[in-house]
Amino acid sequence: MVICMRCWELCSFGPDGLAPGERPEPVPGSCEVLVEIDAVALNYRDLAIARGVYAPAQPLPMVPASDAVGRVVAVGAEVDRWRIGDRVIGCYMQSWDRGPSERADRAHTLGSPLDGVLCERRVFPAGFIVRAPERLTDVECATLPIAALTAWCALFELAVARPGETVLVQGSGGVSTFVVQLGLAAGLKVVAVSRSAEKAAAIRALGVETVISSQTPDWGKAVLAATAGRGVDAVVDVGGETSLPQSIAASAQNGRIVATGFLGGLSATIELGPIITKNLTIRGVTVGSRASFEAMLAFIERASFRPVIDSVFPFDAVPQAYQRLASADQHGKVCINLRETQPRETQPRETQP
Repeated sequence: MVICMRCWELCSFGPDGLAPGERPEPVPGSCEVLVEIDAVALNYRDLAIARGVYAPAQPLPMVPASDAVGRVVAVGAEVDRWRIGDRVIGCYMQSWDRGPSERADRAHTLGSPLDGVLCERRVFPAGFIVRAPERLTDVECATLPIAALTAWCALFELAVARPGETVLVQGSGGVSTFVVQLGLAAGLKVVAVSRSAEKAAAIRALGVETVISSQTPDWGKAVLAATAGRGVDAVVDVGGETSLPQSIAASAQNGRIVATGFLGGLSATIELGPIITKNLTIRGVTVGSRASFEAMLAFIERASFRPVIDSVFPFDAVPQAYQRLASADQHGKVCINLRETQPRETQPRETQP
């Protein structure tokens, strides 16, 4: 008899493409572990994949989503690092151990092209899970693989931001919120742009003093004015097409811009003049390696902040979780708790120490 587990599948691209399904119970190989999934966090990437915007050639059906925490329930014969009961988080890129990424790593990402984590149990290579921080809840741990690690690598590995420097964040989504929290914990000054008074208040509640409306025409100039004409040392750009020109305008001499997303579109028209005269560096980031993940987790264990959770949905309400993410009204992460039966909203201030 085949034992099956519950899962969600993306069966077609579009608003009604998600459907509940069943898959055979996975069995770990000799160098793998079987993890019972406790919580999942959604990213904008997951929404873009479901809409057919990102990876439109992805074969369907597939199990979506990439960020999850769970408990080890079985280990392969050659696995000696992990024990049954260990609480672990899967690495988004299931082949990138350390150092620069390789082109081939792009074929080993959870939630496309690999099946993702919206399922009751999943097998992981033993070398591409990490130990979950003890001080964080399951839902909080689930937020870390993409959003937090992207923020960490953008700030400290690519922009190489140093204490006392100023970083610009855009909005209050998952990556931006982690940039604020990690940056402040590391001694950076943070300037933010936000599209609404409500979101601006939420950003200020995290400790950011300077918040500028993104509805301001040429808000990059407003950032310059707020920094006494100097500009910011680093920008974590999440908008792409709509924000990159303003990020360039807001940058200081020798500024560093790290492109992390495309919320405003995939194609940006920019002027080379200020890039050259300001001696700017523009880099892209694709999350980070397992080694970077572990370095970030060590920092988080010592820090005082907790991930900001916007809302938590039960496993039966995955489409509603996607709808919440699509609304763009969230502050912090939209999560799915496989142990809960009712959706709940979590006020950001309740997640702070």
